[in-house]
This record gives sequence, structure tokens and C-alpha cells, in this order.
Amino acid sequence: MRLPTVLGSAICAIAIGATAPTATAECDISAAKCAQNDNKCNIHFKNRTGDWGGSDGSSSLSQHSLAQSVAVKAVDSHNNRVGNKLVIQAGDKKTMNISKKANKGFDAIRISSDSASGVVDSTKISCAEIIEVLDGSGICKLFHGSLKRGEEVASMIGYQCDGGYVGGP
Repeated sequence: MRLPTVLGSAICAIAIGATAPTATAECDISAAKCAQNDNKCNIHFKNRTGDWGGSDGSSSLSQHSLAQSVAVKAVDSHNNRVGNKLVIQAGDKKTMNISKKANKGFDAIRISSDSASGVVDSTKISCAEIIEVLDGSGICKLFHGSLKRGEEVASMIGYQCDGGYVGGP
């Protein structure tokens, strides 16, 4: 008699577990000043991949000039694009509305070479860094550089935001 009760409880627990929402890593920008003040939360990206200088130390990349178009896209925790991507030509600038991306459940911003993918490594701006940028000037400079990894040198896209307070990789 006890077996049907135990079996019924187990089936009920499995059913509840199957319908419970799973945890996702989403970037919560509600603490950012722009969100607190009910303003649009934007980040302005400037493509400086053709510049030789301007890197001020918040990135460990050695900056080089390699003019290229850069793709900037919000991604989820599985690296899937969330919403539209920005393609920014060398020397141009574009703005990403982070408020809209937050409504779609993004986790980070991925920056990659649109014209030299596979040759130039991409990088990500983390959620914590995004909030720092939103609380600062909201401006990010994108550049090309190299990073030594052991005996190998990797070519990658780097970023510096808010006058160098936020940067990577």
C-alpha cells in the first residue's frame, strides 16, 4: 500500500521539476544609473581598428593598425545572438541600445572582426563591465591588437571604455 503513495509523490516531484523555470545567466542592468533614472541605456562604440595609438593601458593587448569592420552583438550565455548586431566600419561609430537587449535576456556583448573572422579572435564585454560603462561615459573604443599566449601570438579585437577604466582582454 505504501508503494503507490511513494511512486505518486516521485512522479509529482518530477512533474514539478520539469515545469519549474531554469536559471539563466542574464545581465540585469536595473542597478545602472540610466535605468534608475528611467533613461535609455546606450553604449556608443567607435571602431578604431585603423589607428596606431590611443590604447591607454586598460587592455593587455599591444595595439596595431589593421582597419576592419567590427561586429558588435549582444549574446546569451550560450553565445547565441540576442537581437540585431551592429556592423561598424573602420573609423565609424554606432550606438547599441542596451535597454532593448536587457529586455531580450542578454548575458554579454561579443565583439568580433566582421571582415577577418577566423583570423582575428573575438572578445566579450561582461555584464559587470557593461554596467560600469553605463554608469560612466557610455563610450567604448574598439581596436586591433595582439596578445602573447605562451609561445604564440594571437591577433584580436580589444576594447577600452570610459577613458580606459574598463578594457579588455
